[in-house]
Amino acid sequence: MGATACIVIPRLTDHCEQGGDWQAMAWWIHDKLPYSTLWFFPKLIAFNIQWREEPERRIDSYIAPRGCLTHAGMINHTGDHSDVYRELCDER
Repeated sequence: MGATACIVIPRLTDHCEQGGDWQAMAWWIHDKLPYSTLWFFPKLIAFNIQWREEPERRIDSYIAPRGCLTHAGMINHTGDHSDVYRELCDER
């Protein structure tokens, strides 16, 4: 069982237009939500988020840098990534 949604967040689009990076949102989701897969797209910085009973926890993108950002077994998969998304999410 699972579900998928395609999401556009205006703040993320603005962030990227001002020189920010889509990876900020990817890492925020990775650190905060129980997702299975994420796919990022260049148009409006839209992304698909998928939930599954047995999550993969994998992030891929068609936006540069294209390809896989993380998946189970990669060195960057665990730990805290808040330094990447602090500005986007205005976490204090």
